[in-house]
Formats: sequence, structure tokens, C-alpha cells
Amino acid sequence: MNPDHNVYKNGMKILIACGGTGGHIFPGLSLAQELRERGHDVLLVGTGHPLEVKLFGSFGIPYRLMPVAKLSANPVKFLVFIVRFASACLRSIKLLFDYKPDIVVGFGGYASFPICKFAALIGKPLFLHEQNCEAGLANRILALLARRVAVSFKETERAFGRKAVFTGNPIRKKLLMTKREDARRFYKFSPDKFTVLILGGSQGAQKINMIVGDMLGALNDEEKKQVNILHIAGMRNIDDVRKKYEGSGVDGCVCDFVGDIGYAYAMADLIVSRAGATALFEIAALGKPSIMVPYRFAGGHQYHNAAALEKAGGTIIMDELGLTPQMLKEKIFELKDDKAKLSKMSDAAKRFAVPDAAKRLADCILT
Repeated sequence: MNPDHNVYKNGMKILIACGGTGGHIFPGLSLAQELRERGHDVLLVGTGHPLEVKLFGSFGIPYRLMPVAKLSANPVKFLVFIVRFASACLRSIKLLFDYKPDIVVGFGGYASFPICKFAALIGKPLFLHEQNCEAGLANRILALLARRVAVSFKETERAFGRKAVFTGNPIRKKLLMTKREDARRFYKFSPDKFTVLILGGSQGAQKINMIVGDMLGALNDEEKKQVNILHIAGMRNIDDVRKKYEGSGVDGCVCDFVGDIGYAYAMADLIVSRAGATALFEIAALGKPSIMVPYRFAGGHQYHNAAALEKAGGTIIMDELGLTPQMLKEKIFELKDDKAKLSKMSDAAKRFAVPDAAKRLADCILT
């Protein structure tokens, strides 16, 4: 433990860098809410993505935006990366001296790297949170400068050695309080039908959208009468997905993005999802049986996330390579008709979950 940890007290100024995607944003927001409830001043830092602006504003927490481009081998995109990275570095230094945070917390990804790096270099206590089972490059580098690295999965502790602290992945408290009865009234679905939630993450999942869209045509008349489908398709694919549902005879609701996803989770009997860490831990905390279709790219970290939950018995992995609409349909209806299996998966997911992860993470950086 560092000798100056014991001077931390209420009223501290804490900067949280959590931009980029929903997988970084939601845990950061959950931590921010926990810290504000304890009387601390919090400033969020993001990249300017429309999702960040929408979410930061809706939570009523002060924020600053610093556009950063992803590293790319494409010469033009690489030049954009260099220019934006240099700008973010200069703006990070100015913000650190203007805001004067007592602690800086980074949630990984390219968006958090500049401000976290300079915070540590000027002597600010830096704490990191790694959401994924397979540690990301930004956090592996920044860990050299960090006091501690909180991890969502026990398997990740080995990547950060003695600096690692297992906390789980912070989730929004509101999700745990949403009732199924309220969700049914909100979506107006038949309570007698089996409800499947299709969840592709904050950006949507084109491959899952295509497979599920084609699966609608593979359902016979009797199968269509047995299910409700709540499909969160993402902003880019919403029109194409809605066309698949029109005239399909399936009782469905198609959304682009749902900021308050509590009703969707509460309504679901089974979830078909990507395996981002935030979605995975939310699904687990709510005890929802799931089929996970990990994204095959971005380093393959989603597979490792899903594998940890599958090993615990809380999900079933289906590889998107070779996955057909018929295969997905058969697995959904197989689980629908096996209540004992669904119950075991639910119990296993709850055992895997860490519902008080935001509290654990706050304790980690404050003690």
C-alpha cells in the first residue's frame, strides 16, 4: 500500500477517463455515481462520440470531451491519429492543471491513454480498471505507471501481478431494481410468450442482426406464436432490421439503442448477445440465461470473456463463424423447452456476478 493512501478523505476531486464505447462508458458512469454518493467531486472525460454526449448528459455528471482517433495502419487514418493524439495530449495536460484532480481513474481503450499517461507523469495517483478477461494494450502499458489495476475477471489478475485487485465490472444500480411486471407494461408483450432479447452492444452487431433477421423466416407458424423478440439493433442497422420484422408475423420490438436497458433485461427469458464485459456482467448480475456470440475481431477478447462465463455454467457460446439462422433457432427453442437448464444457467450466472463491483472499485481507489 502506498504511504499517502491514508490521507484520502471525502470531498476529493476524481477524474474518470471512460470514453470510446459503451463497454468503457457504463462502468465509468457506475463508478462516478458511487463516488458522488460518497461526497466526492467527479469529472468524466470522453472522446466526443455521440453516445458519450448522450449518456454523460443524461446522468447529469460534468464532463469534458477530447477527440482521439484509433491507431490504424492506413496512412491517412494514421495521420489523423497522430494529429488527434497530439492534440489530446496538450488538452490533457491543460485539463489536469485546470481541474487539479486528487485521483485519476482510467477504464482502458485508446480514449483514456493520453490523460492517464500524463496524470501519472505529473504525479497524480493513477488507478485503472480492466473490463475484459484478456487485458487490453492501453491498460497493459499504463499499468507500469498505475498504483493499482482493478480487474473484472479473476483470470486477469495474472496479467498485472501484485497491482491487480479483483473487483468485478461495475454495473448500473438501476438495472437491479427494475421489475418484470413494469417491463411487460412498458413493452406491451404477451406475458404468456417466451421473450428473447437480441443484444449487439452499443454499436450494434451486424452479423447477429443478419442471422436473427433471416431466422425470422425460418420460424413456422406455431413457433411464431410462442415468442416475443426484443431486438436492439444499433443505429447503423436499424432500418434493415425493421424491414425483416415487417410482415414476419413475429411479435417483436426493434430499437436502435436503449439507454435505460433495465426494462429490456427484466423482460427477457433468454438473451442472445455479444460478449463485451459490460453486457456480460449485467446479464450475469440479473441471472439471465444467455447465448453469447463473441465478436471474432478486436483481439478476440470477447471470446475469453464468454468462455469464463460458460465455464461457470452461465452461458452457451455459439461461434459466429458458420452460425446459421437454423442453428440459432434450434438452440433458442431447445432452451425454451428446457426450464431446468434455464434455471441452472440463471443460478450459475448469479454466482459468477459481482453486483457490488462499483462499491469494490470505489473502495480500491479510496483506501
